Parts: sequence; C-alpha cells; structure tokens
Amino acid sequence: MWRRLPALGVIVASLALLASSCGGDHNELILGATTSVQDSGLLDEIVRSFEGVTDYHVKPSVGGSGEVLEKARRGELDVVMTHSPADEDKFIADGEGLDRRPVMQNFFLVAGPEADPADVRDAVTVSEAFKRISDSRSIFISRGDRSGTNVRELSIWGEAGITPQGQSWYQESSTGQGQNLIVASDKDAYTLVDSSTFTVFEKKVALRALLTDTANPNIYTVIRVASNKHDNVNSAGAIAFAEFVTSPAGQCVIADFGMEEYDKSLFQPVGRCPSANVGG
Repeated sequence: MWRRLPALGVIVASLALLASSCGGDHNELILGATTSVQDSGLLDEIVRSFEGVTDYHVKPSVGGSGEVLEKARRGELDVVMTHSPADEDKFIADGEGLDRRPVMQNFFLVAGPEADPADVRDAVTVSEAFKRISDSRSIFISRGDRSGTNVRELSIWGEAGITPQGQSWYQESSTGQGQNLIVASDKDAYTLVDSSTFTVFEKKVALRALLTDTANPNIYTVIRVASNKHDNVNSAGAIAFAEFVTSPAGQCVIADFGMEEYDKSLFQPVGRCPSANVGG
C-alpha cells in the first residue's frame, strides 16, 4: 500500500497541514459518494486512509449520483464522488461545484442469467444487447433512481431507439448498485452494473457478466461543493480530500484495492501510482 512509499511524505505532510488549519467542528468532512463506491468496499478504504493522514473525521453520505448531487445543491455535503457526467456538467455550470477532477474508472457491463435467453453474449454493442433484451421481452431490472448507472442505462435505451418504460418486462428496483444485482438475480433478469460491484457480488448472485462496455469507460470524479453558495461547507476539508484522492497516495489506495482478494484492481486510477504492486 501507499504508506510504504517514503516519496509520498511531502504529500502526506501537506495534507496534515491543511487539516491542522481547521479545528473544532471543522474537522468533520461530509463526503457524498455513490453506492458503487460503497458496495465495492472502496469507500471504507479511502476514508480510512484519508483519516490516517489528516485530522479529519469523514461522515459518508451514500446514494446514487443524482441523489448525491441534489444533497450537494442543498449544501448538505462538502465534497462529492460521482459518476454521472451530464449531471456533473450541470452541477458545475450552475455554480454549485468547483474543481472537478477525474479519480478512477471502471466499466459498465450487462449481467444476466447463465441461460441468456436474449443472446446478449453474441451482441457487438451494449445498445444491440438492449435491443435483444427488448425484442425477447426478457426481464430487465433498472435502478430507476437517477444514479450514474441509471442515467447511463437510459442513454443506452435511447441509442437503441427503445422506450422501455411501461413495458411489463421492464422493472425498477429503486435500490443501490449491489442490492439491484440481488433483485435481478432473484428475478433471473438482466441488468446494467459497474464491473467493480459485479466482481464483489459475483459469488452472491446467479448472474453472469455477459457483455462489457469497454468503449465507454465509467469515470468517477471528485467535486468540491461551492462554499460561496453554502456558508456551512468545509472548504478546507474538501480541498484536502480532493488533493488526497488524486495524489499518488490516494491513487495507490485505489490501485491496490482488490489486489489481495481478487488479484486485480477493482478500479483503475486515472493517475500514476508509483507502487510496484499495481495490477489491472
């Protein structure tokens, strides 16, 4: 892990200095994060590592990207980690967010039953896979919650020229990423899920990864909530967190996560990790 890298001492010292500039209640940092970051287990690791090098106590607030950004608009969060580009664009354009930085990526994939009644395995693109699901009227479970995954799912239906809402085979779970997989498994259905969450839940569900959308990486970003719009925002803490998660130290936390249990990184950091123990 990154803690073994002495070259990162300057970064750690800088983060500690940022933390020490705030005292009392300002040491609490409210972090909005998506369910895929939590359900994969990475959120706990990032929080533990960040708290280990600063005086901040992180209070996570987890939901779909849409829900997280709405909380941020109300000034309920200090910093967010989301993966919904269009919603993030609007968040920034409206002056609600500052300094958007890419952090990591994974990929969306279509998961479904082993029998694969819609022949998704043979599809060339995810939009073709969705068309096959529609044509075969196979059950599809949508999160239906304006999460980053749900937004991407709806855009794929649009690419395929299909309006699934109102169809008997199209059902909404209104749950987080991991629970949505369980619902789809219970119903022997198809769903869209990020590759990291699927890896963690693969042995818990009766679904297979049938087609991965490698052409469109799923990018996670960190954005600071605009303190000029919300007086209660911990701007110093938000800066410290954004600096940490995009630094070599934070990128190594991401690169190492999953290596021991799955022999691969569950998320790909967008920046460089100088550790020799990096897989993909």
